[in-house]
Amino acid sequence: RSQNVVDDVEHVMKANTSPHLAEQQTGDRSFVTGTLADIMLERRSVDRSRPIIFSPFGMGMLDLAVGKWVYDQAVAAGQDLRLSDFFCEVVR
Repeated sequence: RSQNVVDDVEHVMKANTSPHLAEQQTGDRSFVTGTLADIMLERRSVDRSRPIIFSPFGMGMLDLAVGKWVYDQAVAAGQDLRLSDFFCEVVR
């Protein structure tokens, strides 16, 4: 049986995400091992001999992954455009 780690329990239990559907099917949230913060702060632990599923619903991981892929493709094709003044101020 897998261990389910999420970024935010309340946030991920919406919009028919996989964890939300599992909650609807089981009637509870006992399948959630904890949050990423719980694991990082050692409030919860995971058994590394069992599968761990991370559901980063609120973290924009897919956005970052797709953006990185598009960027890499543009660089490889020589189609990237570097804007030296994109950020008006980088030091505060």
